[in-house]
Amino acid sequence: MEKHLARQKNSFDIQKAIIIPKNVLAKQCNENRIINNLFITDIGYYRKALNHYARRDNGADQHILIYCTEGKGMVAFKNTDYHIEAGNFIIIPKKTAHIYQADPSLPWTIYWFHFLGTGADQLVGSLQHYKAYAGFNEERNMLFDTIYNRLERGFSRENIIAANLSLHHYIAEIIYTDKNLINDKIIAPDKVEEVIDFMRNNIEKMLSLKELALAVYLSPSYLSAIFKKKTGTSPIDYFNQLKIQKTTQYLLFTNLRINEIAQKIGIKDPYYFSRLFSSIMGTSPKKYRDNRYN
Repeated sequence: MEKHLARQKNSFDIQKAIIIPKNVLAKQCNENRIINNLFITDIGYYRKALNHYARRDNGADQHILIYCTEGKGMVAFKNTDYHIEAGNFIIIPKKTAHIYQADPSLPWTIYWFHFLGTGADQLVGSLQHYKAYAGFNEERNMLFDTIYNRLERGFSRENIIAANLSLHHYIAEIIYTDKNLINDKIIAPDKVEEVIDFMRNNIEKMLSLKELALAVYLSPSYLSAIFKKKTGTSPIDYFNQLKIQKTTQYLLFTNLRINEIAQKIGIKDPYYFSRLFSSIMGTSPKKYRDNRYN
């Protein structure tokens, strides 16, 4: 049995999550030798997560890393209760029955990952202690933001690889070291990055390929060619992925009706919206909202 009590659904600035679709995991992660030993399936951040509670009698399908930066919480598995305070991290092995919850009087603020891979199995299996003290490091939080922002820009091959290579760094920094991170150089965006920015800033609109190309002063055919070469997908398919990514956040963190969410991402036809969501996420919007656990 799995049980999950919903957090207060307030706004994206205090709770955010990205769940990578199964078809992306299969094609971009499991089959990619660069990252298939350790890769992200889910990522999120919850600030002062009052009422955050989860119980999974059969465990999760992935390993879970929780890093607490404020407040307190409790994690229980393998007949042990772990009291989590600011500066602690804990790793819950996959397929391990567990319960976790925020402290009711001083709820935790947490960064969390679900992750898989043969290397992940070896890493978790080698741990002497599931819980330890990681301290505080602003650069570490910046690295989390780098990973999250990469995935928030969509699931191109480049973004998936970059995010997961950064995950290796993040986990190593949490578990083994406390070295300062070196910030990446800021590179001016190319035309593909420019059009992705344009997509994200116009997520509420239905834009044609011609309109996307016009926004970055390219022909539709040339934009299609360079976009697919860099991301592995067409501009319109990528735009739809970003729309569904935003939809999952509305489903997780708001009480908006499904037809209202469809309007917010520019889709007026509820049947088309449901078909699009199901084709990308593998389930209907209603089932996703009812059954998603983090």
